[in-house]
Amino acid sequence: METIEPSSELVLAFLEVAEAGSITAAAERLATSKSQVSKQLSRLEALLGAQLLFRSTRKLTLTEAGHAYLGYCRRLRALLRESAAAVRGLSGDADGTVRLTVPQMFAGAFGAELLLAFHQQYPRISVELDVSVAERDLEEEGFDLAIRSSRALPPQLVARQLFLTRDWVVAAPSLLAERGAPAEPADLARRPCVVHSRYHGGARWLFERDGRAEEVEVAHWLQVGDYSLNQRLAEAGAGFARLPDFVAAPALQGGRLARVLAGWETPARPVYLVYPKKTPQPAKSRALIDFFVRWFGG
Repeated sequence: METIEPSSELVLAFLEVAEAGSITAAAERLATSKSQVSKQLSRLEALLGAQLLFRSTRKLTLTEAGHAYLGYCRRLRALLRESAAAVRGLSGDADGTVRLTVPQMFAGAFGAELLLAFHQQYPRISVELDVSVAERDLEEEGFDLAIRSSRALPPQLVARQLFLTRDWVVAAPSLLAERGAPAEPADLARRPCVVHSRYHGGARWLFERDGRAEEVEVAHWLQVGDYSLNQRLAEAGAGFARLPDFVAAPALQGGRLARVLAGWETPARPVYLVYPKKTPQPAKSRALIDFFVRWFGG
């Protein structure tokens, strides 16, 4: 007997339920009824001969088979989007939706101004922006582009360097008046600091000057995994903070923060625009890639 394979409609219904977390939310996103989505899930499980979801009155959770199948379904969705975009892209028309994922620090510093300028130049292209601390899997999760600040990039991605960034050590004028400015990095071991929990070694800060490096474990009472909160804490006088230059610059210009240890540099970090290798690259993605490169002069 010939095996009947699940249709794309059943697969996409499962994807929506798994990502939305409920049949009700998935039905709203699919513009259909809850009963229809439930029937599609049951039909899919029957065809696969496996239970994909644990159902209870309170929530849905993926089974082991469901977790495994979800990864394949996401790749299928990405392939469907890629194939459609590639065909549309052959016409040269820059339209459609571009899915972009960026770190929180980048979105806060550049996102609004950059995206508005892009929209004014390409009004037929919509942008779906994901702002996240964690790095997304572009191909598995169906993203077209990403901003990354990492020295180790996956080989399957194309990387275009946009700019180099360094961290600055900053503090509120009120804290400097109370504790004084550090004369050298080692002084930070005796002054309160606010540490970012995910980047640049946590509480171990590396500095460079005249060809020599100095690492200091700074005194800290708080670790925060968000640069915008780090900045607000620094502005409130909670401690010295180490912020990317493009994050700190507006607060320095506004007098809310002051830079210290300006004679010392932190290691430079490249910021990249990355995207999957595709031939041809869809016109909508090409438009955003070229716009980013022009914007930053990369």
